[in-house]
Amino acid sequence: MKRRPHLLVGQRTPRRVRRAAVLIAALVCLGIVMALVGCMLLAAMQTGRQLHTERDRRQCELLLAAGIARATNQAAKSVEYRGEKWELSAEHITGNAAGEVTIEIVPETAGEKRQLLVVAEYPIGGETSIRRSQTIFVPFTRPTRQE
Repeated sequence: MKRRPHLLVGQRTPRRVRRAAVLIAALVCLGIVMALVGCMLLAAMQTGRQLHTERDRRQCELLLAAGIARATNQAAKSVEYRGEKWELSAEHITGNAAGEVTIEIVPETAGEKRQLLVVAEYPIGGETSIRRSQTIFVPFTRPTRQE
């Protein structure tokens, strides 16, 4: 075995030290890149969840608006209107989940107007289910006399 006089026993050659330093630097860079990619994937997943929640909220608001329009129209047409409940399948809405709209007449409302409670829920019964409600007042209709 050839001995190098300037190196002590157990010391590495300068070339091996450089290789080890380059390998460690490459591993550190790889770790940083992996951390950045992980953060980007996490942000993309959170953005996707937020968009789904906003879409569901908007769908619930549209169902509520449809329920209010229906309640107003039906209550104006008929004094006997007592409310109703719609269950809409996923195919009739967005294809993602079913929704529900409930229209109730609040009993014994004093005055010239009836009070109606409209409740919309989308998607029905899920953990992330969104529910919106609104109370509206509709004037009593007087039946017209036919002579």
